[in-house]
Amino acid sequence: MEVMSSAGIAMSRICQPQTRDLLRVHNLTVRYGIGGQELTAVNDVSFGIAPGEIVGLLGESGCGKTTTALCLPRVLPDTARVSATSIMFCGRDLLLLPERQLRKVRGAQIAVIYQDSSILNPVLRVGNQVSEVLRAHFACPSAEAREKVLGIFAAIGLTESPRIYEAYPHQLSGGQRQRIAIAQALVCRPQLVIADEPTSSVDPKTAAEILTCMSRMKESHNTSFLLISHDPEVIAAVADRVLVMYAGQIVENGLTADVYTQPLHPYTAALLKCGLGRAAPEETGARRRLPFIPGNSPDPFQAFHGCSFASRCTERMPVCDARSPELFDVSGDGSARCFKYEVT
Repeated sequence: MEVMSSAGIAMSRICQPQTRDLLRVHNLTVRYGIGGQELTAVNDVSFGIAPGEIVGLLGESGCGKTTTALCLPRVLPDTARVSATSIMFCGRDLLLLPERQLRKVRGAQIAVIYQDSSILNPVLRVGNQVSEVLRAHFACPSAEAREKVLGIFAAIGLTESPRIYEAYPHQLSGGQRQRIAIAQALVCRPQLVIADEPTSSVDPKTAAEILTCMSRMKESHNTSFLLISHDPEVIAAVADRVLVMYAGQIVENGLTADVYTQPLHPYTAALLKCGLGRAAPEETGARRRLPFIPGNSPDPFQAFHGCSFASRCTERMPVCDARSPELFDVSGDGSARCFKYEVT
């Protein structure tokens, strides 16, 4: 990635931020060079996450959610060109940290839950895979590491923890493997956990238990989460605040309850209508039309001068085609990238 611009688990929580935000991202842009063309995946994104806060990052697939999140621990591929004013975490700019110091941050202070549990090594027992994450960061004897891992297993709902500790990935169900991936992220008690679609590959019961575990970690350890999902119901279940993303930009930011009851941006309103499964009233009986957003997202290879959502928006105005809107403050807790809120 090219960047421009027996100690105990408790030791992982070594930074004490002096501001309200644990994390503050300023003006983040990510571009990829592909086939002689430049693709803008993330376009001038800024946001913060407070200690003990669950922030949802909501949007359709391909809008830049995962790219934004993986910029934080700097684990994007080398082909990514990242520019930002700063990415401040615990008072340090992650963009300026050398790789040696970043390795101490990853896992111990910022951890990632990936949506694909195939990241597990198929030839190692899952308990050893989790305990090695712990021992990579702390001087922890193997017996103590095992006890801590068994405790994490129990906390995330893995019954028969000793048997699962000795199992190989292929001996576990998909839901169990996903919980192992979660255990790897949580075992060091990080301050910030990036959860990338953690419920997308599990059944509804397991998904609910995973979200409950996140809420418990927030309450018991003051853990912060950046929860990425395309599903509004997942975000609504646990997030304190939601960032709505479209075509690489944050188009709305606000308290989850406010955004879901009174969405400010037309895209947010349309997305919630689709995601919450409301059927259109035109048809009744056995056949009901499912709600959808007409049109397509803009081509990331092509520059556009107006609002990125204009071609799909039911509230389109002439100014929407003329220039790109800023993120306007609408209230003390809410903002939207829409000309409806521009003060003239």
